[in-house]
Amino acid sequence: MTETWLRTMDLPAEDRFDHWYHLAALGWGEITVEVEDSTDFHSVGRLVDLGGMLMTTEELQPVRLDRSAAQVRRSDPERWHLTLLAEGSSRFEQDGRQAELSAGDLLIYHSSAPFRGTVTSSKTEFLQFPRELNPSGLAELVAVPLSGRSGIGALVAGCLRELAALPGNRQEEASRLTAITLDLLGVLGARVRGAPAAPESTPAALITAVRAFIRANLADPALDPAAIAAAHHISVRYLHRLFQQQEQTVAGWIRDQRLENCRRDLANPALHDRPVHVVARCWGFTDSAHFSRAFRSAFGLPPGEYRRLVRTGLQPPPG
Repeated sequence: MTETWLRTMDLPAEDRFDHWYHLAALGWGEITVEVEDSTDFHSVGRLVDLGGMLMTTEELQPVRLDRSAAQVRRSDPERWHLTLLAEGSSRFEQDGRQAELSAGDLLIYHSSAPFRGTVTSSKTEFLQFPRELNPSGLAELVAVPLSGRSGIGALVAGCLRELAALPGNRQEEASRLTAITLDLLGVLGARVRGAPAAPESTPAALITAVRAFIRANLADPALDPAAIAAAHHISVRYLHRLFQQQEQTVAGWIRDQRLENCRRDLANPALHDRPVHVVARCWGFTDSAHFSRAFRSAFGLPPGEYRRLVRTGLQPPPG
């Protein structure tokens, strides 16, 4: 769980917009942004990397956004964006729908289709997550204004506020909150569509939900097939069958996700002071020797050597 602050006023005036755009494009992909004065661009944001998801709180000056079909073809990070407009107002268009938003509204959109938006001076809290983590019926809610002031929407908005306020050293709590947020988002989608919030009915939908749950709980050393099956109201046998259909094993998929998150953290300059065993423990590895063997098997080097090689700017051998 990595925390990063962006304050454009800390940068030279001529660099402020370009620096903000570079970070914004990581979630949106290539996009056209119009502002009144790019030489005095104002944004204050806190970004928390949740391991495949990103929670952001941002105060932003008025902007106009336009992501074209050509830009989507050239660059697509394949991200969902769940946004809570805390202050201000905005207008958004995607997939043939238009939404007018005011403070307290929720919005769902994604990076894989053109969109257009106009944002007043505002404060937003938003969660980015991979499109493969697709709560049931989410596509039907794209660019539909959802109230975050009452009912299930208020619970979703509350989770976003809690994630936005969470200190950067609370990985386990963040993992549980993101899982709850996505679960509530699925319930909200069912409520808006007038459909029952039943368990996922198809193997493809269920394996997507299971993988989202695993990613959100990787930091828990007790994560195992029994806990995963219980959380989704299925048998352990059926859980194993789902992964077998993907030519995978449950334990193997968990291990690979944990190792990839460890590899990313070891390569992150902001975490260079964090000991290797602490990085491993943050992602559910409790045995340092076992972690070192697994990391070397996956990436060709022990974790400490991998970190040193990355810090020299050399390319590690392929895993």
